[in-house]
Amino acid sequence: MTFKVGDKVKFLNDVGGGVVTKVRDKVAFVQNSDGFEIPSPFADLIIVIEAGFGDMRQAAVVPIKQSISTKSEANVAKKDINFIPDEVVEDEAFGYNDDEIITSENCTLNILLGLVPVQLKGRNEPDFKLFIISDCTYRMMYSLSVVKDNFVYGKKAGMVEDDSKLHILTLTTTELKQLQALKLSCIFYKKGIFLPHEPVIYEYKIDVLKMVEPSNWLVNDYFDEKAIVINITEESLLYEIERVVSENEDKYIIQKIRKDTAPSTKKLQSSAKSTTKSDIEEVDLHIEELVDNHSSMSAGEIIDLQLARFTIALDGAIRGNVKKIVFIHGVGNGKLKYEIGKTLDTKYKHLKYQDASFKEYGFGATMVMVKY
Repeated sequence: MTFKVGDKVKFLNDVGGGVVTKVRDKVAFVQNSDGFEIPSPFADLIIVIEAGFGDMRQAAVVPIKQSISTKSEANVAKKDINFIPDEVVEDEAFGYNDDEIITSENCTLNILLGLVPVQLKGRNEPDFKLFIISDCTYRMMYSLSVVKDNFVYGKKAGMVEDDSKLHILTLTTTELKQLQALKLSCIFYKKGIFLPHEPVIYEYKIDVLKMVEPSNWLVNDYFDEKAIVINITEESLLYEIERVVSENEDKYIIQKIRKDTAPSTKKLQSSAKSTTKSDIEEVDLHIEELVDNHSSMSAGEIIDLQLARFTIALDGAIRGNVKKIVFIHGVGNGKLKYEIGKTLDTKYKHLKYQDASFKEYGFGATMVMVKY
């Protein structure tokens, strides 16, 4: 029997096993769970899981046109992801086909997120099965995280085959109520010649009230059941367009504010106090000043929007002639002030900042010295 780097093996004459990290003259170096490399002759080992392209999969995939209800979860085979440190394992899946022709049909991404509600007896609120769907000719490596209390927690990682869907997680309504968002990162590829695509990072904001409302579960092409289906490739593109438009709008607003509030030469000559005031720009970060209606926004969404406004305003001040900028964040629970301080300490280390004038703002504002 021969062994390859990445094979998961067990020792015949001893307890335990590990992953083959290198092979030399019929001796395999096996890294155990403690991180030690143990040289072992081939005769003393047995393969548990053979290394190869398929071992990257964490669960069996289902063709996208096949009903999920007919696929027994008991038959879903889970496999470990093997790390291959030294050598490249050749696999026919990475063969080259020079006859491949790139067309609009086979080079277009169509990746979706599916949330299938499951009504259980004796419970008023459903569970939700989470699926990733590759409705295209691209394979996809993914990582799924959840956002809770503004922190990101990794949950699952693996691979989705082309033209297939993969059940990766089931969440109860109670669990969903504790989360702010699901964050999905995707990398795309295929064998042969293909058009490369940039990785996609998509964040699905969780709104439990909308999710549990049956009228939001729609008939779709991917499941026999009604479900919530989101096209993340389309959503990511729209988000990028909106982000660019929003940034340009904010730049215009900042420029207009500066123009409208710029003191005249006459005022500058007549009053030193007026000159000092003109050097300071104020930005109110209270959510009611940023959006007309925030009743449907989660706490995480509000903080994200406030921090985005903070960053845009500060970047504009740095590029402009503003010497000091005061961010009015209020007192509240201190979360926004903390996040502003953390951002300044990490991304704007060259700037000094302090609490703004207590007489004017109380404890609810931070002043940043842009030019000093």
